[in-house]
Amino acid sequence: MTLPTVINKYQKAVTITKLKKIYSLLTNATLRAENDYGPSEYWDYPITSAEDGILLQEIDVNTFYDRYYARYLKMSKNVKNTIGKYKITNLNGSDTNMKDTTHAVNQTRINSVEGICIKLWSNNQFVVLMADLNCEKPPNVLGKDVFDVAELYWERQKHLAIPRLFTIKDAETRAEALDLCKRFTYGDGVPNPCFAVFVYDGWQFKDDYPW
Repeated sequence: MTLPTVINKYQKAVTITKLKKIYSLLTNATLRAENDYGPSEYWDYPITSAEDGILLQEIDVNTFYDRYYARYLKMSKNVKNTIGKYKITNLNGSDTNMKDTTHAVNQTRINSVEGICIKLWSNNQFVVLMADLNCEKPPNVLGKDVFDVAELYWERQKHLAIPRLFTIKDAETRAEALDLCKRFTYGDGVPNPCFAVFVYDGWQFKDDYPW
């Protein structure tokens, strides 16, 4: 076995361990929040909604995060305002623009939970919890160490989906999700499906995963 193969295998193993950990942490936090605030479908979301022809902003992303998640996650470090301090790229090397608001109308703080950074983004169609498994440290690539782990809201339907599986258009099968994972950019403003592929495959990265 060559050294690059050994390194690659080790990196995958570390990634799997961290993804399982953050999935567990977010799931537990969600269940605790639901215990205090009721089913997630009745939560207030950072989405602009129309009522009698009038647009209403329910709450902003920071208020949403503070209310439903902050106190249920044991933050080892608060690194608020790190958005824009480092670049996150797509698998093809292009910029995700996560450092600004090109694809996400609202972005909340990044907090560190056991060395994993949590971010909430919303674009009025989706509300998504993103995990950067090693925070500012490289490679900072979507689908390798940065994943959209939980979709909390989709197309004006309040619901919780952890893990976020094939709820987005053109990703209703494993093959479609894998194809979209490989060529994904945030240009369409939808969550990245790479984490869904990982979960669909039994919490592993199969040989055809674009590692």
